[in-house]
Amino acid sequence: MQDKVEALKQAERIMMDAIHAAITQAAKESDAAFPSLGPRTTAQTYFADVALRRLFLHLCGANADTAKGGDPEHAWDILYAGRGTARYWEKEHGIRSRRRKAKSHAELERERREKSALTQSAQKLVTDTAIRALIEHASISDPDLRDRLVATAKERFSTTDPLSQVEQEFAELAKVSLTRLIGNVT
Repeated sequence: MQDKVEALKQAERIMMDAIHAAITQAAKESDAAFPSLGPRTTAQTYFADVALRRLFLHLCGANADTAKGGDPEHAWDILYAGRGTARYWEKEHGIRSRRRKAKSHAELERERREKSALTQSAQKLVTDTAIRALIEHASISDPDLRDRLVATAKERFSTTDPLSQVEQEFAELAKVSLTRLIGNVT
């Protein structure tokens, strides 16, 4: 087992040496182009960045020339690992990060569902309150209104065939909702 680990480490060293050699060679061959890119960008930095970006695209399954066709979940996994490394280095240097932790796709989706549920709940409260007030007001001039609403609901759910489990549950939920809106019927 130890031999396999050492063989992998040796292969990694050879690979990284080849990458560094390729970056150095590319920088030498195009050194004249770099004074125009500004003082912060050296040929070495530029080609290391190119290698990183193209390897990232390769790892994500994207076309390295067009950046199309990649797997976004894999990309987020890689970026998450990079963010963790950056946070480690910040702690190592005693730096308090100014960057908030980005939320994962799952966290964003959960927040979206929670906000949607909250919105629906608020709308339901307002709608139920308005309907109760209207029924209360209409019942003054039409005392049989509540009984007719209950009869309509009972008629809808009274069939000769037995209701399926889902239909039975729907009927029960409808009865509860109707009772909540019209109050107890005598």
